[in-house]
Amino acid sequence: MLGLMGRSVPPEQVIWWRTLRPGSGRLAVSLTADGPTRLIQITDTVTADTGTKRSIEEDTEGAGAEWSLCVSVGGVGVSLMSRAELVYALCAGVRAELARDAAAARLTLSVHDMQWDNQLLGTPSPVLLYCLPSHEPGAGLPALHVSLEMQRAPPSRYNALYFNHLLIALRPIAVRLEERLILMMWRWFESDAGADEEQPDEAEYETRRVLLELTALHAPRYYFALIKLLPSQIRLSMFTSNKLDSESSALKRRLGLTLIRFEDAAVELEPFVRTHSFDTAPALARRVLRHFMDELKWQAAKILGSVDFLGNPLGFVADVSEGVSGLILEGNVAALLQNLTHGISNSAAKVTETLGDGLERVVCDEAHEETRRRIRSGAAAGNARISAGLRGLGLGILGGMTSLVKHSYEGATSEGLAGFIAGVGKGLVGTVTKPVIGVLDLAAETAAAVRDSSRRGLRGGRGAGGERVRAPRAAPAALVARYSADAASAAAVLHTLNGHDYGEHVVAARTVRDTPHDIRALLSDTHLRIYTRKNDRPQVVMETHLSNLVSCSAVSAEGGHFVELGVRGGAGEGVRRPRVQCDSRELAAWLARHAAHARQLHHDRTHTLLPPERDADG
Repeated sequence: MLGLMGRSVPPEQVIWWRTLRPGSGRLAVSLTADGPTRLIQITDTVTADTGTKRSIEEDTEGAGAEWSLCVSVGGVGVSLMSRAELVYALCAGVRAELARDAAAARLTLSVHDMQWDNQLLGTPSPVLLYCLPSHEPGAGLPALHVSLEMQRAPPSRYNALYFNHLLIALRPIAVRLEERLILMMWRWFESDAGADEEQPDEAEYETRRVLLELTALHAPRYYFALIKLLPSQIRLSMFTSNKLDSESSALKRRLGLTLIRFEDAAVELEPFVRTHSFDTAPALARRVLRHFMDELKWQAAKILGSVDFLGNPLGFVADVSEGVSGLILEGNVAALLQNLTHGISNSAAKVTETLGDGLERVVCDEAHEETRRRIRSGAAAGNARISAGLRGLGLGILGGMTSLVKHSYEGATSEGLAGFIAGVGKGLVGTVTKPVIGVLDLAAETAAAVRDSSRRGLRGGRGAGGERVRAPRAAPAALVARYSADAASAAAVLHTLNGHDYGEHVVAARTVRDTPHDIRALLSDTHLRIYTRKNDRPQVVMETHLSNLVSCSAVSAEGGHFVELGVRGGAGEGVRRPRVQCDSRELAAWLARHAAHARQLHHDRTHTLLPPERDADG
């Protein structure tokens, strides 16, 4: 043989290739997932080709036919009910796709838009969650997108389910939390989880944790090749409550919960991304919760910069930055002025309102605080806010003038000389602070009116929060009835007429004379009101308490159909018999029948002795 450079090589030194095993000489390497492990497969692509095709055909025949299902609906509404309706969530443009083949099962869910409404009455934030306007980045995407893929035939040797991926993406949203709602939802979760049981101490809690970890060895586990949770920007707000019911106050003390009021904190959370996760469902949930809790801690500076007692400095900087950008890029001087007005008025309103609330706690006058709260809750926007500010100023001046006499008398009648001395001190404090609170209320409401008017000129009305997509239910009931838009509208009118007294509930409402007269009847559990609407505001024509209603009957006369009411007058007065004209005999009979029914309900309630717990709830 000839070697290199033509030299001969001895036979014992000759080396050449020889096939050890017969085959094509071409190999394929693949990396696949076998449950929580990764599997390397090396196959001969030529000799194993026929056998591979045959095995795939056999597996496909055994797996069944492939199928897919697509469901698309215009909207889905979900209510969270406790003693009353807490949250109403509306998801618009919902599309769900479910598909299955020999390899995997896939679920895709897409929600075009969504809004969650706070259904509590008298809340400062009627909208709990909503998607940010279209000018925000990423707003053209679906509000929520979920994609889940599960392996079709996982190995049976593991007590586990195997998923290729879980993807959840969220569009930029605004979340406006409220203290009352948080506490009521916490109570609802505790009651659902059996929180009435005795709470374990620290040692017992540690024992339960160890036992839970031991028993988790036999719990089903979940394997995810990829988990990706993608939250976008969140505009976070928190609204505190000046007054809580007894149960919520007790729960707040037990939890040691201290909340601060802030608005529109731009929170940026890093995505949660994990690969090859294999654990129980509670452990995976703890990882996700720990990740986002840590992310919120890193955003503490942004939240602190948005608190009300500092005047929301970050919000002011954002307003000024947007106005300057509009001036430089677009030459829009009006936008600069609107943003400056909004930022200054917003900061002034928050600072003065916080100072007023702080001074109110110093006064410790529950009656004054309740009246002030009702005045502020009736202020919607514009002239209504200025009117509420003037009423708050009048309340503060009147309260300062009568504070010394009022508290001294109350202290003397309840505790004698010691109470009188304490009442004098409390009255002197109120004499000074209540007028100051009234001035702060006027300044806060005036600044809020300017803020609201300038906000409408901004793009998207930043921070406005929008309106509820559905008004709150008319009244709580033992059994949840079907939602009625007419009853909800009547309840809103009732609360407007009675000064936002949410303890009064609607019994019946109907229009008894159509346009152009527009006369309407409203029956509650305490009053009968006849009112009309002018300039879209209800005005009472006649009002009587049900305890003074002696009789009600439908009569017909030459002038038309009427309901004659027997109304008991004051001391020394007889029974008056005013008449309410109706468009038809049927309407007159309806009003007479429902007035008699409401009167009977009020009579029964008045003469019914309720248990202490029900009386406290009512």
